[in-house]
Amino acid sequence: MSDKVEKVFITIDMEGISGIVDGRQTGRDPGEYATGRKLMVGDLNAAVEGALAAGVKEVVVSDAHGGMKNVQPEEVHEEAYLIRGSPKPWSMMEGIGDEFDAALYVGYHAMKGTENGILAHTISGGTVDGIWINGRETGEFGLNAALAGWHGVSSVFIAGDAAVAAEARSFVPNISAAVVKWGVGRQAAKCLNPKKARALIKKTVTEALGTVGSVQPFVVDEPVEFKLRFTNSVGGDAAGMLPYAERIDGRTIKATFDDYPLAMRGLRGAISLGGGALRR
Repeated sequence: MSDKVEKVFITIDMEGISGIVDGRQTGRDPGEYATGRKLMVGDLNAAVEGALAAGVKEVVVSDAHGGMKNVQPEEVHEEAYLIRGSPKPWSMMEGIGDEFDAALYVGYHAMKGTENGILAHTISGGTVDGIWINGRETGEFGLNAALAGWHGVSSVFIAGDAAVAAEARSFVPNISAAVVKWGVGRQAAKCLNPKKARALIKKTVTEALGTVGSVQPFVVDEPVEFKLRFTNSVGGDAAGMLPYAERIDGRTIKATFDDYPLAMRGLRGAISLGGGALRR
């Protein structure tokens, strides 16, 4: 297997990290955030160790939460490259390319409104009410897995709560999942002990990298239509001014692009513009 899977991409979010159940742990409160960052790097290093145990030669990590400077560089496994900071051209997937053999998703969460999805949202909870790609509602996993798939990269592993594991399997049926918590609401869960969660993540990553040949990249049909619904009509007012956007109703725009990367750029641009207007 090691001669087949040599380069792996990891995108790491925070809401799906083992032990995290509250927004204060993901950045709103300095003390709680410090604890959340330690939990985050623990899950990340477990994934890196799992990849290395599978014989992977290079691991590239994209810090994908908030301002994207969450994991402390000196605490990240020394064999991994870390991409951090924001804005990044491909945001949560910065660094992805066709040179990778597999993509791994650590600390991911379900899309906005998911029952028992811990801290569930889609890109920006205060800005985005929902996103549809070619008519299918899609959360962060699906959006990002499709970008990996456009590059021919299979999404073979996800770590997070039970809700995001189910969501990921609806897009990639045979993806391997390390479920580290089970939601009993949006901000409460039954959690594995972090040590057990990390052991599970490491083991499952190693196993998942043995399945790369049997997991097809997730690809969406082109041309690509996205529909974006904001939480407030102010977002629609702002994003509706974009030359590629068609206003559907007070809170919703849609647009069509020739290929998926262009659609992602258009979507991100609309979210940034609409979100800026909402925050004024």
